[in-house]
Amino acid sequence: MKKIISIIFIFLPFFGCKKASDSCTNVIVTLSAPSCNHVGVIIDGTKYPSDDLPAQYAVDGKSICIEYSFWGDPAMCPCCGGKKVHVIAVH
Repeated sequence: MKKIISIIFIFLPFFGCKKASDSCTNVIVTLSAPSCNHVGVIIDGTKYPSDDLPAQYAVDGKSICIEYSFWGDPAMCPCCGGKKVHVIAVH
């Protein structure tokens, strides 16, 4: 019984909770993105509109670290549609 408990305590740190990897990307906020509200981010030199960037971060030229995903907006109005950034988290 002591051997089993000892083995559990030896291997427990390898199977316990692990810290989530830091998967945020440094981006620059822009107020000239091709969207209705003109708020977006610059990722690798390309401007992408973002409809869900929190207002406190919507400062032109501000560098922030975000977790994001891309999504295609099928809308056909003049200031919407196309590839957009969905902000998951701001770090």
